[in-house]
Amino acid sequence: MVRKNFVLFALGIFLFSCASMPSNRPPPQPQEVVVKVQAADPAKVTVQKQPQDQVNKSMEVPNPEGRLSQLSFISKDKAFVKIFSGLSVADVTRLWNDLVVLENNTNIRDVNLFINSPGGDAFSGLALADQIERARRKGFKITAHASGIIASAAVPVFAVCNIRLAAPGTIFMVHEAALWKWPGRETASDIRSQNELMHLLRDRYIGKLVDNSKLDKTKWEELEKKTTWFSANKALNWGLVDSIE
Repeated sequence: MVRKNFVLFALGIFLFSCASMPSNRPPPQPQEVVVKVQAADPAKVTVQKQPQDQVNKSMEVPNPEGRLSQLSFISKDKAFVKIFSGLSVADVTRLWNDLVVLENNTNIRDVNLFINSPGGDAFSGLALADQIERARRKGFKITAHASGIIASAAVPVFAVCNIRLAAPGTIFMVHEAALWKWPGRETASDIRSQNELMHLLRDRYIGKLVDNSKLDKTKWEELEKKTTWFSANKALNWGLVDSIE
């Protein structure tokens, strides 16, 4: 029993001595990953080899203080914005956000606006048209690409762009503004007030079309009053479309 215990004790000392001996192998080299966030070309991603086999991955992320809305993106030196539904305050908010980000965080001033919309809220349509006109005054070039349907409140949005392109099958429509009201009691003053509102909306709506087409106010009023559907070719003849593609 004494001999057995002595052997185990000697073996333990030997293993402890081996574990304590310094190793001749070099320690593992650190692997460094660096992410830089700064305004730059979003397509630029570089991987560089550093001394001692350190890996440095440098990824430049554009627009650190803002981002484009969900329906918009940047490709090279152009921005692409989509309006593919009935117009609402959400569309106004998204376009305003995108134009602010492009103006303050990039040098991109070429914006392509894709529109396929049946219209919607008249105030939102006019607000979108106002934003596009403001962007043009600041040096933006807005190219509209129409397809499917451009109707009602979407027509002035399309009309005020720098360049208006339409797919051959695009259908346009203008009509009178309408009020949607829950059934209830109304006074004569309410009706007069609503009438004033409708006149203001009509003047602003037709004014956008007159300023951006070959037709005069009288002709647009006539078309708007009876609800008029027209083709891309007719829109081209009227000066509402610059080219059919």
